[in-house]
Amino acid sequence: MINCKYELRRKGLTLISLLIVILVIGILATMMILSSTESVNTAKAARIIANLQTMKRAVVAWYADNRDKVVWADGNSKVAGMVQIGNKASPVQEWGEDVIQLGKYISLAGNSDINIHYKKEHDNKTNTYNTNLMEGCYGVCDGGTVKNDSGDTTAYHRSQWYVGYRFKKGEEAIREKVRGMMNTAGVRIGTADAHIDTEDNDEKQNAAVWMRVF
Repeated sequence: MINCKYELRRKGLTLISLLIVILVIGILATMMILSSTESVNTAKAARIIANLQTMKRAVVAWYADNRDKVVWADGNSKVAGMVQIGNKASPVQEWGEDVIQLGKYISLAGNSDINIHYKKEHDNKTNTYNTNLMEGCYGVCDGGTVKNDSGDTTAYHRSQWYVGYRFKKGEEAIREKVRGMMNTAGVRIGTADAHIDTEDNDEKQNAAVWMRVF
């Protein structure tokens, strides 16, 4: 009988093998994070567009109930599309929630947590107020306020109404996701206000996303 003895040698991970494992895990983790971020941005962009569609339905419903308060003056860009309440006529965006009460229409249209907010800024040179859509909120405006992403205003008229969302700082990736949905969603990227207070031309031209109501 022949006796054979086998010696088992246990080998641990070498430093190079350990580094390779760590590298692979790091790559996989990075891919998962990037994929997750992309998914989150896509979802947020889709939510913004869905909210604009809800607001569009709400504005149409509001107009159906209040068309007698809207001034459509052909050939007079200063008053076309303004809201007339009492003896005062102003652009639709200057009427706060306490006046036009759009919130209840938004709630009936399917969403009660859309943030609508404006701020009025006094212009000392003209002694007038400009109404700006604030960051991270939704609003309604006439075509005189909207510019497209090339800064061209020739195609816009005050007799057209839009609903829009003002992007927050840091939402550039979400904005680009929305830009990629422009053709299918019927939206456009443009300024949040013709008088937006910034020297950054890119920020001016890419501050908000708009959807035309009528």
